[in-house]
Amino acid sequence: MNYACINTLTFSSEESGDTIQAQYAKTAPTEFNEASLLTFVRTGPLTASLTSIYPDKEAFDRSAPIRKERMKANKDLISGVYVSEGSVALMHVRA
Repeated sequence: MNYACINTLTFSSEESGDTIQAQYAKTAPTEFNEASLLTFVRTGPLTASLTSIYPDKEAFDRSAPIRKERMKANKDLISGVYVSEGSVALMHVRA
């Protein structure tokens, strides 16, 4: 069953958000290569919601070291993060 991780980020500044957004858009598809879906939604000048969906929890768990390193590298750019995760009941994508 698909498994999702939803990160709600609060940036330390608008510029920090711009930096993380550009970095994520450029590198996330390669670094989180087992993800079936990656989104980065800028919800405000200082906030964003990032969702990743994996084929299963095991694939998600394999991505944990990458996620941990990214958060560590960007700790000065982020003033808060809320993480939730769970099984996906629906993943509808219209192409």
